[in-house]
This record gives sequence, C-alpha cells and structure tokens, in this order.
Amino acid sequence: MSNEPLYIDLDFIEDKKKDPFLQDEDDLELKELIPRILIERQSFLNITEKALENEIGNSKVALLGTNNQESKGDVDIDVDADVDADVDADVDVDANANANANEVLEIEDFKDGTVVKSTQEIFNSQKLDLSKNVSSALNETSLALDFVSLLLSSVKPSLAKNTMSSHLQKFVKPSSLNADRLITEESEAATKDNAKCVKVGQGWKTEALAKITKSFRESSEDLKQQVSKERRYWNMINLVLSNNEALFRMRDPVSNARAIGVKYGYGDSGSDFQDKGLALLRKNTQTGEIKFVPLATAGSKVSTKQFKYVRVRILAKFDEDYMVIGQSRFQNTYANSPHGIINEIEKARFFLFEDDLFYQLSREAKILISYNVIATAEKISIEIDNQGLIEIEHIRYDEVNEEESDDYRQPYPLPEGAGSSSFSNNKKCQLILTYFKLMLVCFYQYNLKLKQKVPTSLTKWKQSNSHPLILRPFVGNMRHELFINTMRKILKELIIDKKDLESKFKFSKYVNLMERSNNPFQKAIEKPKSVFDLSLQNTSSHVLIIKIVVTTNELFVDLILHLTVLRYDTVEDYQTNVNGVNVLQIEFNDFDEIRNCLDWQIQDFI
Repeated sequence: MSNEPLYIDLDFIEDKKKDPFLQDEDDLELKELIPRILIERQSFLNITEKALENEIGNSKVALLGTNNQESKGDVDIDVDADVDADVDADVDVDANANANANEVLEIEDFKDGTVVKSTQEIFNSQKLDLSKNVSSALNETSLALDFVSLLLSSVKPSLAKNTMSSHLQKFVKPSSLNADRLITEESEAATKDNAKCVKVGQGWKTEALAKITKSFRESSEDLKQQVSKERRYWNMINLVLSNNEALFRMRDPVSNARAIGVKYGYGDSGSDFQDKGLALLRKNTQTGEIKFVPLATAGSKVSTKQFKYVRVRILAKFDEDYMVIGQSRFQNTYANSPHGIINEIEKARFFLFEDDLFYQLSREAKILISYNVIATAEKISIEIDNQGLIEIEHIRYDEVNEEESDDYRQPYPLPEGAGSSSFSNNKKCQLILTYFKLMLVCFYQYNLKLKQKVPTSLTKWKQSNSHPLILRPFVGNMRHELFINTMRKILKELIIDKKDLESKFKFSKYVNLMERSNNPFQKAIEKPKSVFDLSLQNTSSHVLIIKIVVTTNELFVDLILHLTVLRYDTVEDYQTNVNGVNVLQIEFNDFDEIRNCLDWQIQDFI
C-alpha cells in the first residue's frame, strides 16, 4: 500500500467529464445570482459591517484549522512510516496539504464526540435563513402597503385602488379605514400629552359608539319602514281580494319582477271581446302602495288606450239641417268605494264594457249598410225616416270636464215641429242605451251557458257562429213600426171612398209574443209579427176576408208581407166559417206590389 496522501477533488480535469448538474457561480447572470444570495443570506435586517468582518475572520480561522490538522496528520504518518525520509519529501507533503486545504470538503470530523460542520453546510444554513427573512420582509412590506393604501382610499380612492392588492379589495371595502392627525404642543409636559392622548382615545371610543348607535338606529328605522311598506302593500292586496276580484301571479313587463295581477274583464262571464281585462298591481317601492296598471291584450306591455264611453243622440231635420233634440247621459257608476284602488278597478271595468258594447254594435252595423245604417270608426248613424237620425257615438272620456259629460240637458230650445220636449227625447236616448247594455249582458249569459254545456258538434258550432242581437233587433223593430204604419195607410186609402162596401178592420201587434214568455229579453230577440184583418161585404152579401201578416226574417230589417184572401158567398157562411174559398195566398216584399194586388182584388169584389 502506498504511503502517499489521499486527495479528493470535485473538479473534473477534462471538460467532457464535467458534471452537467453543477453550475459555476462565476458564470451566473445577475438575475440568477441575486435570488440565490437572497435565499442563502435570508434576512438583511441585522447585517452590519462589523458582523461581516467577524464572519469573514471566522471563516478564515476555520479554514486554517482544518488545513493544520490535515498537514499534521500527514507528517505523523510519514514519520512513522519512513524515518529516513529526507527534507525534500516533507516539504512536498506540506505543500500538497496546504493546496488541498483550500478546497471545501463536505465531510464531518468527529472530535471528542461532537460533530463539526463544514463551511459549506454553514453557508447553506445561513443562506436558507436569509431567504426566509427576505420572504417575511416582503410579506410585511406588502401588508404595510395594503394598510397605507386602505388608509389612503378615503382621500384618494383612484390612487389607492392602483396600489391595493386584489385580495384586500375583495374582502375589505375601500374607504373603510380613516385616520385623524393629533396636534400637541411640544412645550407641554409628557404627562399632559399622555393625558390628552387618553382623552382623545376616549373621545374616539365615544364617537365610535355614537356612530354604531346611529347605525343601529337607522337600521331599525329602515326595518320599520320596510315592515310598514309590506303591511300597507298586503293590506291593499287583501282589500282588492275582498272585493271579489280574481288575482293571479305574473311578471312586471317593465322590470320583470314578480308581481300580482287582477282580472277585471268579463271573460269569465261569457265575453269574447279581444281585450281580456288584465291589469298589474304594481308596488310603489317608496310607499308600499299598489298602483292599478292595465295591460294590453297579450299582457306583455302596459296598455296606453284612452277611456271611451257610448253616447246615443237623436237628431231631427229642420231646413235641410240636422239638429240634436235628445242625448243620453254619462252615468258615473264606478266611484262608489272609499278606496281609490277599488274605484280604479271598477272604472276600468266600466269602460271595458263600453268598448265591448261599441265593438259589438259596429260588427252588426257592417251588415246593415244597405239599410240606411252608416258605420265609421267612432260613430254609427241610423236613419229612422226622412226626418230623423239616431247616432251612436264612441266618445273619449274627459276626466277633467266630467261634469260636461253628465250634463244631458238641451242647451237650446227646440224649433217648432220637433214634436216632443227635450226631456222626453233625452229619456228616450237613455232607454235606448240601457237596452243596448242589457242585450249585451244577455249575450254574455248565452255564451256562458254554451260553455257550460257538454261539448258537441252543435254547441261548438254555436260558440263559433253566435253573434249578439243588439243593433239588428233595435233597427228591425223601428222599421217594423214604419212597416205597419205604412200598411195601415194603404188599407185605409183602398177602402176610404168605397160606399158600396161595408168594412171591418182589426189590427193585432206582435201576435207571436202573446203566448210566449213575458221575459222582455226573449221578446227582444224574436222576429216581430203583426196581423191586419179586413173584412168586406158588398151589396150582394158576399164577404171578402183579407189577412195581411207583416213580419221579417233573421236579419230583422227586411220586409215580408203574407197576403191571404178568402171569399164567402153569404154572411152566414162567414160567421160559421164554412164554404170559404181561398182566392189568393201570396208573399210580397214591396208595398207597391201589395197595393196593386189589393186594389185589383177589391175592385173585382165590388
């Protein structure tokens, strides 16, 4: 075994054998070197010049001690091994020992039972402590910056947000921290300053307690107001519900918030009007009261239509001009409740009925154009005869001038020949309007009964093809009055100057309703039927019986005349109704034709 000393070197002589995982600190860049120094030195807070000198001196002493121990060990081994070694050999051993002592070895020497760490380990541990201290310093600096930014946010919020961390902005409201500056006189004693600081601290606490008390009091007031608003809101909802209104849940078309709606229309009563009568009970966020807001047909937007009502007027013709001689009255029947919200619902229901009435009247007027009925968007004109008109108007309601709508008195005297007073004509107009409304209610009832029946093909056909009988029976009955008056005049003219004839005349009006129900609504939808009975006796005691039935069809306005002529040879046969001969039985639709026919029959009988 060789007596030469053992040397350990971590550097490789050849570049191709160099360890790729070892980095040369001399080749590191500044951005890589600084983080390593920060990790090795940890904290720089307590570094002083004297401490650095002591650290360098300790490192040198430790390094020299290690070199001396190694050199002494080598000499002892050499002396024991070969006493005759020359001086040159000893010099070489010391030189090699000193050269190898400059290398940093990661080995541990055990001496007297203690572990002695090498310089590299000491350096690594100190470097780790340094990195921890630097990290702690950065964290403390960041917290200090957040504190200053939060304190500054009450004065300069935009500047504070730029320097405040996102974590602090997320969990702490800006401007929530504030500070005041305390100015004390330097000439005062320290005790006085301390006393003043104590008083200032107590003042701050008192102020903080006052602010907290004020905040709690304001919160309490807010809660009381919210409770009061909710109580007022639900009391008004209960008031509407107690008025037997149908409520339903919906969404506010403006804010899409949950709300409660009310059905004020006549859909459940049998109406098929396009406006279903839906409204929103919108809550006022300031007072808690509800506001009645009508909706459009689809219910997706707020309705903006104007309130209108139906008015009936009678006009008479004087000197080629028409003058109003009668007018119906606007009756305010919806303002009977002491609660405003109920009156608003009843008001909307009242005008919805008026809109439905004029809509149904306009539908019927369109099929009566050929019968002297003129229909426009806002008016229906019915020509009674050549001397008069009946106008049905859809008037816009003026709430400001409501008294003018209620005033139905004639503002001027009627001219001569008007035939009736202003009061009677006004009453007639009011009765016509009442008739229209009652007939529309009857149509609602009819539709409701159809909906309650078992659905069959017949009931479905009736539901889709049923139309209200409002204007047609009205016009038909007026025309029927004109028809029977005209027929009476024709008969009188035919027999007035016939001295060779003995005549008896009998007239029966609405004979088809005599045996029917006394229900006036049932009579209103029945086709009118009146009968003229005329018996003639000539000088030969022959008897001629003329029977004329004046009626109409389903349209109520057409003229239908049924003529029946019977002849008896004697009066006794007529009285016993035997041996009668049916001379003629025919139907006419024109007065001129029946006039000519009757004239020929009477002349032939004479």
